[in-house]
Amino acid sequence: VCLMSVIRSVEPVAQDNHGSAYSAALFLICFAFSYLDRQIVSILVQPLKATLGITDSQIGMLQGFSFTLCYATAGIIVARMVDRSNRVRIIAVCVAIWACSTALCATAGSFTELLVWRAGTAIAEAALSPAVLSLFADMYAPRRLSRATGIFMLGPYIGSGVALTGGGALLGWLSQPGNEFLASTSMHAWQMVFLIVGLPGFLLAAIVFLTVSEPARRDHASAGKDTEREVAPPFSEVLRELFVRNRFCLPYFFGYASLIMLFYSFTAWFPTVLIRHFALEASYVGKITGPLYMLGGIVGVLTAGLLVRRAKDEQALGTVLKVAAYACTLLTPLALIAPLASFNMAIIFYGLCAFAASIVMALAPIPLQIAIPNRMRGRSIALLVFMTNVLGGGIGPYAVGYISQQLGDRENALGFALAIVATVSAALAAVLYTTAALAVKRSQSLSLSAVQAS
Repeated sequence: VCLMSVIRSVEPVAQDNHGSAYSAALFLICFAFSYLDRQIVSILVQPLKATLGITDSQIGMLQGFSFTLCYATAGIIVARMVDRSNRVRIIAVCVAIWACSTALCATAGSFTELLVWRAGTAIAEAALSPAVLSLFADMYAPRRLSRATGIFMLGPYIGSGVALTGGGALLGWLSQPGNEFLASTSMHAWQMVFLIVGLPGFLLAAIVFLTVSEPARRDHASAGKDTEREVAPPFSEVLRELFVRNRFCLPYFFGYASLIMLFYSFTAWFPTVLIRHFALEASYVGKITGPLYMLGGIVGVLTAGLLVRRAKDEQALGTVLKVAAYACTLLTPLALIAPLASFNMAIIFYGLCAFAASIVMALAPIPLQIAIPNRMRGRSIALLVFMTNVLGGGIGPYAVGYISQQLGDRENALGFALAIVATVSAALAAVLYTTAALAVKRSQSLSLSAVQAS
């Protein structure tokens, strides 16, 4: 109820976009489904290892390098389409493709086959964030943009929470001895889970295609220009805009990549840490961690909006980066404790990790939405997604699996590996976000000095 009231309060930029509150809700559902399809593997680790005979390193590769490399590379390729073409149609087609790829994971009989279908899911999901965030910048007034973006950024926490809770419950029900439904299909329980979570995406794609209209392109960074008639500039100009004219972007990009390393490491491995260390069933772990993860993420996203909503337009960029730096600083000790604590404390700190990380994720796209011109926006966001997924999403889960294997038979080896990767990631993110905030402050001071001198 609270979430829907927030969605309804989002103000369209003009009367021709009076349906944008509905669009915000629909794209939130799309983003949640993308993370449901993406993170369902985290609750299926043990049955996948038993059936396909794969290792922790391969699981880390499945959720890390292989997925994120495809995701990030495809995002760069499709981003130019986002800057030039009908974004709503791109979203609808990609939702249908990732739904198909997720369902086809049920047919995998080896690690290689599963890798191929997961790559298909990753490639299709890559278009969603650049397209939706570009749409939002045209749908909403600047003062409402952070709220609309924050609503969209609830998707990872809702989707991952449903993957843990619903996926765990579904796996537990299907794994019961004598389950007649599963017996009638001659499938393993994990195969049926992939099929069930993938198929609803076809309906979602149809709803997007039939009910959302492409808005007129507007440009907050270049007021007065006719962005409908502008030609998308070359990629070299996008890079110049990002890293020459906006000096804060480099530490900001790498800071967010570090945060994503922590995020993917936790979503990929924390349920398995609990399953192995405390000898628990996947269904029970999902039932406990899923709602808590979802609650922590939702509260964090809403808190992020409250922390920046009163900032003036000229202060918004610096405020966003400072709030993210504070959240990463808070996250550092939480990430260290959560994988190593007793069960009850681990669950509490897991929820707090979700809360702190979600503040950073909710604010992450806003600097690019505000500071970057319209016809560069899609590729700028795609480049951010590329860097964060290749560096953060690729390295994080794989590093946890690799370190765990190197620790061998040590008690809670997986928990120690996760604590190492997550703590380093959070601390590095805090330093880099602080650097970005200071760069913005210096730039604003120089601009003010120049104005006073003139």
